Amino acid sequence: MIIGYKKLTMNNIQCASMTFFKFDGILNQSWGLSKLLKLRFSIKKNKHVGFFKLLGAGSGLGYRAWPKYGVIGVFMVWDDIELAKDFFQSNQFVKLSGICSEQYTVFLEPTSSRGTWSGFGNWKIASSEKQNNGLVCALTRATIKRKYLLDFWKMVPSISKIQKDYPGLIFSQGIGEVPVLEQATFTIWENTQSMEEFAYTTFHGKAIQKVRQADGFKEQMFTRFNPVMSYGTWGGLNLLEKYGVPTLEPQVAETVPLVNTI
Repeated sequence: MIIGYKKLTMNNIQCASMTFFKFDGILNQSWGLSKLLKLRFSIKKNKHVGFFKLLGAGSGLGYRAWPKYGVIGVFMVWDDIELAKDFFQSNQFVKLSGICSEQYTVFLEPTSSRGTWSGFGNWKIASSEKQNNGLVCALTRATIKRKYLLDFWKMVPSISKIQKDYPGLIFSQGIGEVPVLEQATFTIWENTQSMEEFAYTTFHGKAIQKVRQADGFKEQMFTRFNPVMSYGTWGGLNLLEKYGVPTLEPQVAETVPLVNTI
C-alpha cells in the first residue's frame, strides 16, 4: 500500500532503488552480509533487474577511506516500479530487513545521466519536470586510477568538511565496491540549486575537476533522480516524508513472488 498518493500511475517506468541496511553487532553484521551475498546471486535470475551492486559504506558522511562497519548499501535498477515494490514487500526482503536494526530505501526515477558504471548506462530518462517538491537525488561514482589515489584522498577531508551541514543537503552517504579504488556517493537535496552549488562552485567541484583534467578516473557516472517513494527509516526518521514523498507501507503479501522465482 502506498501512503501519500491516492493513485500511483508509474507502470512501465524504469525505477532504481537505493537501500541502506544498518546491522548492530558483529554477529548481525556477518549474518546480514551473508544474506545479502546470497541475494546478489539470486537477483541474477531476475530478468526484470538490469543492474545490481552490493556496496560498503564509508565512515563519517562517507568520504573517508575507513569503512563504516555495519552499514551496507544495495543499488538496483528495475524495469518497472511495480516490480520493485513487489520485491520490497515480499517475504524474502522482510526476512532480510528483520535482521537489521534499520533499513531505508529510496525509489528513484532517472532524469539525467552521463557516463557508465561497470559498463551500465542504459537509463530510460524521465521528464525532470515531474519532481517531488523540487527534491533531487544524485549518484556519483568513479573508478580512480592507482597513480592518482594519493592526490585524490588528500582532498577528501576538505570535501567532507564542506559538505557537513551544507544548505539544502538532506542525506549523504559514501559507498563503494572496492575500498579506496571504487568510490560512489549517494545524496538527497532539497533542490537542484543547492546540489549544483556544492558540486560545481565549492572545493568539491574544483577537486573533482582537477582529477578529471589529469585523466585520473578510469570510469565515471553521474546520474540525477526524482525520489518517487521511500520505505523504512534512517536514524529513526523517514527522511522524505515531510517533503510529501509517498511511503511504501511495510507488509508481506503471500502472492508476491520471491526474487529467485521470477
